[in-house]
Amino acid sequence: MKNVGIIPSSSHLRQFYLPRVFENHVTKIKEKLKTCNGISIVTDETTDAEDRFVLNILGVLSELECERKLKLNVLLLDCAVLESVNFKTVSQAIRETLDKEVPFDRITAIVTDNVTYMERSMKPLFLNAVHATCVAHLLNLVGDMWRKKFVKVNDLVTFKYAPAITHTSTKYEESVIRSHVVNNEMRDLIMWVKSSADEREHAMGREALLNSTEKIETYMQCNSNARFCQPAAAFFNAHRVFDPNQAKYLIIPEKEVFEAIPLFEDNSVAQREYHAYLKTVYEMQCENVYQFWKTMETRFPTLAVIAIRCLTVPVNSVDAERSFSAYKNVLRDDRRSIKASNLSMYNVLCQNKL
Repeated sequence: MKNVGIIPSSSHLRQFYLPRVFENHVTKIKEKLKTCNGISIVTDETTDAEDRFVLNILGVLSELECERKLKLNVLLLDCAVLESVNFKTVSQAIRETLDKEVPFDRITAIVTDNVTYMERSMKPLFLNAVHATCVAHLLNLVGDMWRKKFVKVNDLVTFKYAPAITHTSTKYEESVIRSHVVNNEMRDLIMWVKSSADEREHAMGREALLNSTEKIETYMQCNSNARFCQPAAAFFNAHRVFDPNQAKYLIIPEKEVFEAIPLFEDNSVAQREYHAYLKTVYEMQCENVYQFWKTMETRFPTLAVIAIRCLTVPVNSVDAERSFSAYKNVLRDDRRSIKASNLSMYNVLCQNKL
């Protein structure tokens, strides 16, 4: 055929086409982030098949992917390949990514696992944001308590003796709005575990239940100094007020709410709207908490933005875990020679379904 040119080689596509596609994608992400009222950062690290340390940095937008199902809208912002993993390398990688793409004043929360260097990496970067750890990680650790007690029949015993733990753990592996109910659901779980322990005649089963109770209580305690705790416990407790169905019956001093939610700091307009909201909350009906606050944007414009930003804070880092599955598909056995720079671009485009 004449005048149709030549088909570019794979090396030509990698060298010239891939960088342009990636640059266009980054531009689109930046435009989306500029119009977004708030964003939560989720990050986690792993080791790939080539023994490289890989840090995935995701952004959870305050605009949902599906409002009806309360499904969170998640984008992979960067995939950083690190020579080593510690608080310096992690904080530097996150800072470089956010400097390029995310306005710092839009960051509501940072969600990580409970590794010490993650906490040290977050404190200097996010002075006005909440640091939260993965609740799904807690529930997996509670499940491990059962597996260690009943090694030979762990799945059967966990299903029979701890169905509430199994059910709750499954719920917290979903990427949906749950931050306004995490406090209540953990409290309900503690009550169930305690009552079940009282009813159990089997000594090992009772011990496992009591250990589970202690683990969850310590984790969810506000301002806890324990090694394994939820640093955002006060935040999750306070922003239950954004659920009208709960706000009608909650007794949380406003000072406690304003101190636990950084977005209220030095924001007199938001504080006045909060007072007005509490006075009228008894007459409000709410089936979908996200859609409720979208309809309140004209009545309480500043408070609605804060409420939506808080409600869309993820309570787990499962999206980061899932992003590693996509990474493994990119780094297949027949692609082990991919350069680290290209690997990052491939992963971001693949994860964001482009």
